[in-house]
Formats: sequence, structure tokens, C-alpha cells
Amino acid sequence: MPNITPATEHLSQALRFATVSNKDISRMDLSLFSAFEDFLEKTYPLVHEKLEKRTINDHGLVFRWPGKNRGKPVLVTAHYDVVPATDGSGWPFSPFSGHIEDGKIYGRGSFDDKGSLIAIFEAVSALLDESYQPPVDIWFALGFDEEVGGAHGAQKIAAFFREQGLMFDYVLDEGGAVADGAMMGIEKPVAVIGVAEKGNTSFRLTFKGDAGHSATPPGKTAIGEMGRFIREVEKNPQKPRLTETVKAMLKATAPHRKGIAGFILAHPGFFAPVIIKILMGNRQTAAMLRTTSVFTMTESGTAHNVLPQTAECTVNVRILQGDISDAVFKRFQAIGIPFSAETLLRDEPTKASDLDSAGMKHLRRCIAAVFPDAVITPYLMTGGTDCRHYDQVTKNAYRFLPARVNEQELSLMHGDGEYLSIQNLNSMVDFYTLFLRDIS
Repeated sequence: MPNITPATEHLSQALRFATVSNKDISRMDLSLFSAFEDFLEKTYPLVHEKLEKRTINDHGLVFRWPGKNRGKPVLVTAHYDVVPATDGSGWPFSPFSGHIEDGKIYGRGSFDDKGSLIAIFEAVSALLDESYQPPVDIWFALGFDEEVGGAHGAQKIAAFFREQGLMFDYVLDEGGAVADGAMMGIEKPVAVIGVAEKGNTSFRLTFKGDAGHSATPPGKTAIGEMGRFIREVEKNPQKPRLTETVKAMLKATAPHRKGIAGFILAHPGFFAPVIIKILMGNRQTAAMLRTTSVFTMTESGTAHNVLPQTAECTVNVRILQGDISDAVFKRFQAIGIPFSAETLLRDEPTKASDLDSAGMKHLRRCIAAVFPDAVITPYLMTGGTDCRHYDQVTKNAYRFLPARVNEQELSLMHGDGEYLSIQNLNSMVDFYTLFLRDIS
């Protein structure tokens, strides 16, 4: 069993702060965020002494590690907010206890994303202890509302960078990880680097009908109209297609597939229909092939025998590169069922980063050193990160969390019983130490 290192203890302590974010910042207990910031300062005094620190919008944390030269700086990011958690049957220990047992550190945010944050600070502290100075400036940005879109954290930090006229060589954020290659038909583990993100937009749609008593119903009701609309959207999903990012992922895995499968994946343009049919058979890969519209909330009615005048539903749209939210909205309107709409969130797809940049090559080298058995490939992220807000201050953004994950760990990331293994934490510290030391 791995030894309980100082990094293990520090992550355990970090998990005791219930830094839960909320779309409505007034509903966040910001005193806990301040307490967490104090914890970082006490735990990593050398970081706070040697690096220049700025606080953006009260709780967004920015550090600059001055380099020897005036080359383009690099940005490394993480976030310290977490999704809600309550004690329940699914938690073997309290979600904000930071309990350590059987080689695991339990707690909300252990994997997403306090593990990365602590590993980064451990690496920086170790390098500072060696009196190491990077060749170029390295900046660190810690968001505090990534889980709800980053409007108060990363978005404000990005605005600060723009005001300073900063342009980063590249950005490294959380995202892909080292996973079982079986999903791609590969015997080896696969290290996936997110080089682009789908857009993330949500609309609240309101449908109208005649109010009255259920005993004398009209021909159309608000709930009925909403139901018809939902059925039409779900019955007519977007046509799947291969983006350039997905094609690059397929080509990267092709040499590790045997027989005809490898040949087909090496030529995704020619064999697109066959590949799409196969990828559509898995939820994870299917999401990379099209814009998806999923209804997540509905609300209507006040009594069992009263017809409501309105019915509301919320639809979350994950937008594929080459599509935009306005086009999705026009497709909704074309269904022909009247509604009024409110936009709750609008994030368009990000641009795809360069697969052959110096930053990508450096990232690949570090992954190969820490995870030598892994096949390294780019991929399209279907979820969102703070990284999208830094699109205007860099040409290239890469999303990789240096840890091995299995299906159980993925399912627990926002669920009951979230944990990070001590072995993964140690690998993360090794990775960030190597990544920071060898930046050129």
C-alpha cells in the first residue's frame, strides 16, 4: 500500500473545506473559500513567498512564477470549487472528511479538481526548494466556480490577462486522463488529451395553453404542447459526423489496432460511414459525433385537476464544432410548436488546438515518461472546463489530468463516494514536477 506522504495529508486537509459553488454566487458560503485560501498560504509558504500573487474578483487566485527569459509564458490552471455532496448511503465516509483508507483519499473534489491543485502546489514547492527558476514565466490560475460555468472565476481571470496584454504559448488544464483502452479496442491504456470542447448552451422554453378544469379539457394543453416538442426533438437527433479532432484521435489509435480495424481507422475520411456506425454504439464516443439536445428539467401545474396555463422545460445543448447555438435554436423553432425562450447559458464550441505545437510535444513527452505504457491521443471533450475562457489569450489549450481512471472512478467523480487513490496523487505530483521543470 502506498505510503501516506505530505501530499496525501495536504489533499486530505484540502477536502475538509466544503467549497461548493452555485450559479447564484450569493448562495455560496464564501467564508469557506477564504478559509481554503488561508490553508493554501499556510501549507505552501514558499509558493506565496517566491511567486507573485493576485486575487481576482475576491476569490480567483493568480500566481506568476518569474522566468529567466522573456519568451511566451505558459498558463497552468485548476479549480477549487466542488459540486454539492450530502452524507448518504453511497458515501463510506463523510464527503468533507478527507478520510484516508485502503490507499484512497475520500472526499468531494478529490478527483475534480483539488487533487490536481494540490499536486501542482506540491510540485512548485519542491522545485522552489531546489531554487529552480523556469526559463519563461509560468502563470497559475485557480478558479472558484468552474462547476457552474466559471463566470465569476476563470472568466474574470481571463479578462485580467487580456487587460495585461498577456498571450500564453499554451494552457494546461484538467480534462482527459489515462483510461482503459478497451472502449477504443486497444489493449493498452490510452492517455487522452482534450484539444477542444463542445459548446454548452441551455435554454428554458415556455409553452402556453388554456387554463381551466381538467374535467373540460381544450384541444391543446401547455403540457401537451411541451410534450410534443420534446418528442420531436428526441425523435430527430442531429446527424452524426466526424470532426477533424475525432479523425486525429482515430488515426492516433489506428497503429494499435489489429487487422482491418487499424486500416479503417487510419483512413477515417474514406471509411466515415462504417466508423460512425461503430462509434454510435457507445454513449461516450457517440457524444463526440453530433450536437446533442437533452431535456433536464420540467415544471408545470399546481394541482392534480387544474390545467396550467404554462409549461416549462430546460434543454441542455452540447454543440459540436462547426455548429452554433443560434442554429440549434432555429432548428427548435422550425418544429413549428410555439414557445418563448430564455437563454440560461451560452458557450460556443472552442477552437481546436494545434496537435504539433511545442506545447503538445512537451505534454506528450511528460505523459510518456510518467505513463510509459499508454497510447497518447488527442480527443474532443464533451464536458466543459475553465480552459474555454482562456481561448482569447492563447492559440492552444490542452486538457489533461495526469491520473489513471477506471469506469468506477469516473462514475464517482460527481457521485457518492468520490476518491483519489494515493498512487494517482503521487503520479500527478511526478507529472507536474516534470512538466514544470522541463518547460522550455
